[in-house]
Amino acid sequence: MSSSIRNRLGLSPLGYGSWEAGGGTTWGPNTSHEEVVAAVHRSVALGMNWVDTAEVYGGGGGAERVVGEALRDLPQVGICTKVAPEPDDERYTEHGLRQALELSLERLGRDRVDLYLLHWPAQRLPLEVTWKAMARLRDEGLVRAIGLSNYPVEDVARCADLAAVDYVQIQASLLHREELDAHGPLCAERNIGLLAYGPLAYGLLTGAVDEETVFDDWRGGEVMAHDFFCAENHPRFFAPRARRRHLSVVRALGPLAEQAGCTIAQLALAWLLRQPGVVAAAVGTRNPRHAETNAAAARLRLDDRTLAAIGSLEVGTAHG
Repeated sequence: MSSSIRNRLGLSPLGYGSWEAGGGTTWGPNTSHEEVVAAVHRSVALGMNWVDTAEVYGGGGGAERVVGEALRDLPQVGICTKVAPEPDDERYTEHGLRQALELSLERLGRDRVDLYLLHWPAQRLPLEVTWKAMARLRDEGLVRAIGLSNYPVEDVARCADLAAVDYVQIQASLLHREELDAHGPLCAERNIGLLAYGPLAYGLLTGAVDEETVFDDWRGGEVMAHDFFCAENHPRFFAPRARRRHLSVVRALGPLAEQAGCTIAQLALAWLLRQPGVVAAAVGTRNPRHAETNAAAARLRLDDRTLAAIGSLEVGTAHG
């Protein structure tokens, strides 16, 4: 992890990602609500000092409610949540942002959010209008820090010219490096903390998925196929040819993980945290035991030889 990039909120290298924990259509319902809350608590107990969520996770604020319940007696744990422009760009006006924030705070049981992110770009509303309104929320102390998620690097630069960008969140993993390459230099230049989501490539980097694994959630290609994220990432990761190519990389990681004395998932997380500009990554699970495995990755130190070996693996972009 780079120490030269600003980490204004002092986020721990790994945070708890609550997208899965929200249940809902995309990931399917939780097997046990109590187990999800236990996974959050275990993650915090093992050193994660922030939780990543969003108003759309779980549908209608479902994940925010779970997070609010889990953190009710843990006010020291920071919360990052995101506001989306849907169903129309009015939510990215100043009035819309304040209304959305008020609803999120109610669900979270907090009087302010630590990090507030724009979840993805609007269709028509000028970005400058929304970013100036976000900066006013920070100036008023309603949020401690602001940033963008799923925005192209050009938009990040436009925002940084108007008002400081504290964090940028991108999709990044050992199997998906394009956004790291695109955003890393700008974030270093503008002193913006880079956050990653999807660090285990939605299960591919756990070593528990093979060519025959059948998914009943978005990874199967039918659930939420109309959603832009699922429509883009199913072919990127889970369509047959893409999955085969990715799994060949995962299998090549096996011996490297064994030499490092860790799991493939821990190796992938430790590698990501060593990438230029990355200050933290959100990793999700609904299982307290998996939370323990994930948390241990933050303490793993990879030597230069292992990092070079990982970097030499041919990843590329696989679709279809």
